[in-house]
Amino acid sequence: MTAGWQGRLLEDWDVYAETNLGPKIWEDARRYCPVFGGQNSTATAVSIAAAGSDYEPGALRDSIEFHLAGHSLIVGASGSADREYALFVEMGHRVVAWGKSMGYSKAPQSFLRAALYQVRGL
Repeated sequence: MTAGWQGRLLEDWDVYAETNLGPKIWEDARRYCPVFGGQNSTATAVSIAAAGSDYEPGALRDSIEFHLAGHSLIVGASGSADREYALFVEMGHRVVAWGKSMGYSKAPQSFLRAALYQVRGL
């Protein structure tokens, strides 16, 4: 083996992750992400009405980002600066409104895993 191969491999990986793989996963996650009252939404008319006319949908989709931490590609979403609810959308959750359980659950709407777990070419 040529000396320094590991360092060159990591450098190449970093470039590939930042310029190819990261953007592709980010784009797919945004495409699969449910937007309340919009794309891929399962919200009912009652839920949409309860949100009010000043509600701006798309916070979850808009919070999707990617970056490198060391040499690891991190893809994530929070939902918004003041609420982190991406996990609940991704994994499913009990429905609670105004602090009261509604007695039913929301099925998972996987958008991050759907984007991550794809066979991709180089």
